[in-house]
Amino acid sequence: MEGLRVRTAVSPWIGLMILFVLGGSGAPAQVAPLPIEAFTRFDEVGDIQLSPSGEYAAYLTGDFGRTVIAFIKVSDRKVVGGVRLTEGLQVAGFDWVSDTRLVYSIAERIPGREQPAATGEMYGVDYNGKNHVIIYGARALEERTSLSSRRSAESSYAFAEIISTLEADDKSVLIAEYEWKRGAASYTFDPDAQPQLYLLDVNTGTKRSKGKAPLARASVLVDQNDQPRFATGYNSARKLAVIWKPDPAGDWKEFALPQFRAETVFPLVFSADNQSVYIYGVKEGESQRALFTVNLQTQEVTKLYGSQQADIDALLYDVRGKKILGAEVAVDKPEIFWLDKDDSTAKIYRSLQKALPDQHLRFVSASRDGHLLIARAQSDVNPGDYYLFDTQAMKAEFLVAQSRWIDPRRMRPKEPFTIKARDGLELHGYLTRAEGEGPHPLIVHPHGGPHGPRDYWDYDWEVQLLASRGYSVLQLNFRGSGGFGMDFEAKGYKQWGATMQDDLTDATRWAIEQKIAPADRICIFGASYGGFASLSGVVREPRLYRCAIGYAGVYDLELMRTTGDVPRTRYGQDFLKLALGEDVESMRARSPARHADQIQVPVLLIHGKADWRAAFEQAQAMKAALDKNKKYYEWMALSREGHGVYNEASRREVYERILAFLDKYLKQAP
Repeated sequence: MEGLRVRTAVSPWIGLMILFVLGGSGAPAQVAPLPIEAFTRFDEVGDIQLSPSGEYAAYLTGDFGRTVIAFIKVSDRKVVGGVRLTEGLQVAGFDWVSDTRLVYSIAERIPGREQPAATGEMYGVDYNGKNHVIIYGARALEERTSLSSRRSAESSYAFAEIISTLEADDKSVLIAEYEWKRGAASYTFDPDAQPQLYLLDVNTGTKRSKGKAPLARASVLVDQNDQPRFATGYNSARKLAVIWKPDPAGDWKEFALPQFRAETVFPLVFSADNQSVYIYGVKEGESQRALFTVNLQTQEVTKLYGSQQADIDALLYDVRGKKILGAEVAVDKPEIFWLDKDDSTAKIYRSLQKALPDQHLRFVSASRDGHLLIARAQSDVNPGDYYLFDTQAMKAEFLVAQSRWIDPRRMRPKEPFTIKARDGLELHGYLTRAEGEGPHPLIVHPHGGPHGPRDYWDYDWEVQLLASRGYSVLQLNFRGSGGFGMDFEAKGYKQWGATMQDDLTDATRWAIEQKIAPADRICIFGASYGGFASLSGVVREPRLYRCAIGYAGVYDLELMRTTGDVPRTRYGQDFLKLALGEDVESMRARSPARHADQIQVPVLLIHGKADWRAAFEQAQAMKAALDKNKKYYEWMALSREGHGVYNEASRREVYERILAFLDKYLKQAP
């Protein structure tokens, strides 16, 4: 792989002069910080994909980076067509079906809510913007947009996703259709739906049945011949089950995998000979998610790679997406274990990595013959850059930045750190220091979730905004976080506001001991579960923090059992029993809304009235408790926002309020 050249380029994709220089001369001279909207606005480019031959590329742009699909000819970068969605609609995702036709799905803004929700509806369009028709979904026979509707399209009150774009068939895609539940006056999402499989014509919208996968919420995997043959989902007892088809034309059969811990198996790809399946899973007696192959005839399980510290986060595939080449694990920064380091794609990846040091690389698209690749480079200071790589000329050409207004040299690096909790448990996190001589005021920033999500070494606009205003930011993967194995996550069950909170307290005290922050200049601020942790922090440690900000938070655990979308399904109810327990007195003891009398510092509460996850009643309960105990707080209710703030103007206003609050209490003497 000698002779690789990476060069700067002008990107004509969106009519902007964009220059990228490798190996810059360091940070620019001291200048005023970027305006708030530089951080709160959406990326300009949402996704880029090559057509199968590599002759064309499609990319998302426009409002929110997702309201316009533009098509270019790769050879000269000239725009040859496009689609602009009507107001209230966005592109949820897209796939090339042939070299001249693309299918995309939509998300729609519903009344009373800013953030669009995916509808499962699909449209087809040619590379030149012509032959643009709806091919799937509830409005397939309705004239609700300016697009034409084919009478042959079949109306479906359901949600569908593409399982395969079918290499051997340029006129169809294989979809899994999850039928909606019919109520008295409307249709709603059904978590128990078993997917019906169809071949969907991408020109007419007609469907041809390929049978049903008889498991609720089934994830269906096709073999190397694009035949659906392996699936995981939930049986009638709400337990994870595995099924497969020994004969592609036959019936689904149960497939036992007794060596794995319950509900951890997820199918990835068939082997080249269709005799084995690659899966994620956690074996009995182990904790971390690892990569395995399962022989379909003998049921023999072979472990290919697993870490003792963290789960596998991602996989690297060959250019066709048919072969797994490597596995990525991120204890601190992401690291790759190569299964086949001699594969040509793996060699190309390592060559690009040398040319783009300190960047997290991912191949996001490729021509079918592997001649052209699109790679995305991202880091803790870089929101993302796209490169076009010619595997024959061994040349990488910069295409476009996701957020061209962000200069990585002006962003602050994330420093991984490791501490021991008071009970000896090892915890990992990231520290982003404000520029200049410290110590600086510190924001302890717990993530949401909490079970499943975690913080990563990646670009975080919220953290960068805070750092640009002179605040250091501490992010801890406390017990209960995802990514570090099932046992680590389980340590957080029934520990909301208890040992999970102690981990954040221990990290805060560590930062003080290390002189990262002055003891009297620390605020705790988080969203969702992070909002819960922020208010719990100032309840349990009244003198440790100078202030607290709860954003879209949960504040009453008992109330969480009856409000929001989690308890509306049997799976959500099972999760709440696992995560929170069933002891009402214990939940009350750990709920900040029940202990507002212990809060001694100013609080800022921000919540959307249309929040579907942490219902607005949560914020109202916390507000009422603060009122009752005559505590000082500030209040910001957002009429159309949900779980977080989606509208860019509203987002700017929210962070103006947050920064004003922090400046008031952290940049003045106690």
